[in-house]
Amino acid sequence: MNRQELLARRDYFNLVHRVTVRAIGTFTDDELDFRPRPGMRSARELIFHIYAQEKLLAEAAQQGRFTMEAANRSNPEDEANAPALKSLATVGGARAYAEACHSAAEDIFRTMSDNDVNHPVESSMGKYPAWQYFAFAYDEHWHHRGQLYTYLRLLGKEPPMLYDYAAGEA
Repeated sequence: MNRQELLARRDYFNLVHRVTVRAIGTFTDDELDFRPRPGMRSARELIFHIYAQEKLLAEAAQQGRFTMEAANRSNPEDEANAPALKSLATVGGARAYAEACHSAAEDIFRTMSDNDVNHPVESSMGKYPAWQYFAFAYDEHWHHRGQLYTYLRLLGKEPPMLYDYAAGEA
């Protein structure tokens, strides 16, 4: 993959992200603690994981290494992440966190050269080109957004249409 192809995919991911942020806005502050059953992540924890993971994977692509310690920084069950998770106490805080992490990842991927996009990144999963870490984040985003949509439906709410990319634009 080259830089131009990666940036085209980022452009599409930005549309997907906007819909996800609207979905987050559908929750109330109290509903961020909703979990369908004990032992499952709450909506707040899912939002934290989605966006922390996106940022961490972009950092790995930039640095050329993805460690288990880095991966754990997206784990809401890890006590070390409690302060960051508290910043998602309100819907406004959750949306701001999502925007900040997505923006940080965007900045990293937008500054990568063709060589950067293809340099190898070492991890416990194996060695992959840096662009693959964008794909990992993208897949992770869609997977967990599906969970958020399920949570909204269980709460009796209609989530935003998956592909309504133009909504909210002036």
